[in-house]
Amino acid sequence: MRFLALAALLASPVAASAQGVVSPVRWVEIEVGGGLLGGAGVGAADANLRANDRTERPYRLFSADAEFARATAWHLRASRQVAGRWTVEGGVTMSRPILRARTSNDVEAAPSVTITERVDQYFFDAGLVVALDEFRIGRLTPFAVAGAGYLRQLHQGQTVIEHGHAFHAGGGLRYPLLTRGAGFVRTTGLRGDLRAYLLRQGVSVRDRPRPHVAISGSVFVGF
Repeated sequence: MRFLALAALLASPVAASAQGVVSPVRWVEIEVGGGLLGGAGVGAADANLRANDRTERPYRLFSADAEFARATAWHLRASRQVAGRWTVEGGVTMSRPILRARTSNDVEAAPSVTITERVDQYFFDAGLVVALDEFRIGRLTPFAVAGAGYLRQLHQGQTVIEHGHAFHAGGGLRYPLLTRGAGFVRTTGLRGDLRAYLLRQGVSVRDRPRPHVAISGSVFVGF
């Protein structure tokens, strides 16, 4: 009997505050969207040979530095409200940035060369979202988000796979278009995110964390 009572309590809609709009418990929310992932430097290094003498000193053939260009990114996420203003979410973000590597300081005074390739890049991550209800303006609700996950990068032709870690923090705004206490679809709306990503390992020259800024918009549907 206690189990049935608890199930009935969880299944019942929760009354909204303020404007009297019914706000159901969101068991699952699906979000699809896209945006722009900013570029970032990968690092610089020298291509050296060991000099043919007793003193161990490098003999530089040329220098090189590389960077990721900004790229369009698409994401798919699923989330669930766990308590009050707190929600857990997880998903995948996909992008195909161009990786540019430039050579300079050639020992034979050769002109600089720029080599490019396209990289398939994926973030598989999870995060915690908190609604900032105290700053709500009408139906527009700000939120903050932070999380971490797995970074996977495939070089052009999928000949080499790089692995790493992706951390993110940021915030945004949610605007519900539909909210109701019954039916298969409980809520729909729009969401905008501004995030800072910190990538570790993966495609990197010096193996240092690389910051990327991302902006995106999406449509969400709650069931």
